[in-house]
Amino acid sequence: MWESDRLAASDTTATGDGAQLWLFTATIFVGATLLFLVQPLFAKMVLPLLGGSPSVWNTALVFFQAVLLAGYGYAHWLMRWFGPRNQIIVHVCVLTAAALVLPIGVASGWRPHAGTPPALWLLGLLTVSVGAPFFAISATAPLIQRWFARTGHPHAHDPYFLYSASNLGSVLALLAFPFILEPTLSSHAQSIGWSIGFGVLTMCIISCGAVVWRCSDVASSPPWPNIMERPNWRQRATWMVYAAVPSALLLGVSAHISTDIAAAPLLWVIPLTLYLFTFAIAFARRPLIPHWLAVRAMPLALMVLVALFAWREPIGVFLPLHLLVFFVIALMCHGELVRRRPGVESLTEFYLFLSLGGVIGGTFIALCAPVLFNTVFEYPLSLTLAAALLPSATPRANRGDVILALVILVVLVGGKTVASGLGWQPHTFVVPGICAAFALLIFARQPRPFGFGLCVGVLLVSSAYALMSSEVLWRGRSFFGVYRISESGDPTNRSLVHGTTNHGGQLVADNGDISPTAYYTSSSPIVEVLTATQSHSVSQRVGVVGLGSGALACYRRAGDAWRFFEIDPLMAWIAVESGYFDLMTRCAESVSKSVPIVLGDARLTLAEEPDGHLDVLVIDAFSSDAIPIHLLTREAVALYMDKLAEDGVLVMHISNRFLNLTPVLARIVEDLGYAALRGARNKIDRDIDIAGTKSVWALIARDQATTDALALSEIWGPLETSMDRRVWSDDFSNLLEVIRWSG
Repeated sequence: MWESDRLAASDTTATGDGAQLWLFTATIFVGATLLFLVQPLFAKMVLPLLGGSPSVWNTALVFFQAVLLAGYGYAHWLMRWFGPRNQIIVHVCVLTAAALVLPIGVASGWRPHAGTPPALWLLGLLTVSVGAPFFAISATAPLIQRWFARTGHPHAHDPYFLYSASNLGSVLALLAFPFILEPTLSSHAQSIGWSIGFGVLTMCIISCGAVVWRCSDVASSPPWPNIMERPNWRQRATWMVYAAVPSALLLGVSAHISTDIAAAPLLWVIPLTLYLFTFAIAFARRPLIPHWLAVRAMPLALMVLVALFAWREPIGVFLPLHLLVFFVIALMCHGELVRRRPGVESLTEFYLFLSLGGVIGGTFIALCAPVLFNTVFEYPLSLTLAAALLPSATPRANRGDVILALVILVVLVGGKTVASGLGWQPHTFVVPGICAAFALLIFARQPRPFGFGLCVGVLLVSSAYALMSSEVLWRGRSFFGVYRISESGDPTNRSLVHGTTNHGGQLVADNGDISPTAYYTSSSPIVEVLTATQSHSVSQRVGVVGLGSGALACYRRAGDAWRFFEIDPLMAWIAVESGYFDLMTRCAESVSKSVPIVLGDARLTLAEEPDGHLDVLVIDAFSSDAIPIHLLTREAVALYMDKLAEDGVLVMHISNRFLNLTPVLARIVEDLGYAALRGARNKIDRDIDIAGTKSVWALIARDQATTDALALSEIWGPLETSMDRRVWSDDFSNLLEVIRWSG
């Protein structure tokens, strides 16, 4: 009888332990899911107010990272200054106070004002609108793990494995937003759902607190022998470094693949998903990939990438290669964090410095790199730092490592300098072949970590210099993108390239005359519209959103009043002041005065223009592969039409390699009750148009009579409709439905 009672008690204990584990795991999972849902949701809400510039996303990223750091600091403060029961009381009060600002949304009365720095305004808006609930939730992962260590559970002595659940929740949220929530729910509905989730999380945290309250007199289990105790500042700095490099590499590889390989939509999801998965794998009790394997695989994977770094195509080969190497490096770094984790008494301190390292790495890439570098240099820099973190008992470089780095420098940089002086153009495979040989040599030598990083960095920089094309005249960068100006051919074709997309340029004839190229040659659909509208009036008032190289200015007449709306000041400098392009002033005969340029996001600057003022409005912000969605919503199109005269026309450039924007625009036009046509130039006659590019445009007017009066050619036809599509608005958009999955 006693034996059966003992077995029953044992079963009851096991059942209780299992329930506790599920409760604490679910709480961390829900908290991480909510954290990663609110970030894209609120950033999308604020776009129509502040515009779709990358600086909006960068500022929001910095804010969320900073608040996450504050949440980890708050959790550490609770552990240090309060007992278990007081911790529960304080945190429940914080959650209750945070719930008072729900549901999340743009705080009423907040609108940007002239003279207020946009970044400061956005930080203030984020703080007022989502700061409190995000802060309260951000403490969940370290706090719940530390509470779990007090439960007496068999695994309580090492609760770090619960961090795997946190990152799996982050992955779920990351994938759910673009693939499930955004295509099916409006932003308002998502906000309500998030508020319900906050309530569920609060109940889970209270339940965890109840367990800890009952176990508050149970001492924490001693740490495992292989876990460090009482970390010093050197160990804290090591945590920060191993967290900072993967964070920097995440943004670096995302910028590289979206700038130099393909600006495909949702491409940023892949590296971020891999990044979070490496946390989940590394912190698991039984890692799917053992740490020793990641340590051994990292040098090999990195040297394969370095050997082939100069190549961009085929995308199907090199895109997975970059992602694979990033995954291996992040897994190695996060595995080192797990290996160097402290005992449970220092758990919250460990996560505090881990978060601080992530903030440092992310902030440098998001805010500093665009100012310091004119290319995506932060990516090879991050790879170099990762190489220097390879675990070793003797990290310092030796004389052989330094000599090898100098040999690489002399061969590639010196060889390129000599070849250029002699007018030689090395074969396409010469430099990559030399790089591959050096990469093999570095891998065979297996230099010490600092020497490994030195050799990798010198090889990446030297190969980039050796492969630098003589056709590139200038490179530049701003928060809005990476630009380069190149020149080739006879007659001379000078082009402006933004990321992977040609934004037009000028063709210089033998007699010195210049003419537009790419989408803006005389046979382009947009030029046909401008010519047709000019035939109906002596003078026109024309607005153009998107400056590029200023090519469209060539089609203005002396009596016309044109105005460009451009978000990037650097683009305005390129088109007007750089001296590389003359399209704004020279190519239009008898026109000497430069076209005025209004700087700022088009949704904001156009709103300040008088209604009914323009005869033609051209929206040319979609010629890049990454579109500003807030310029393609029902509210945006309604704004454009308000600025047109009664018989005015709206022309939108919707060319895109990855997205089919025609059905989206057609549905908006249909919902607003306007008339529309689609014009596509699918074939280029090189005997007539040697510098033209295929393009697709949409023409929108208030009624069919206006479009009929233009008498356009046969390249213009009806704008296809799709009644089953939901109308895109500031509250709803679905990028998945317009992706060209076949490429």
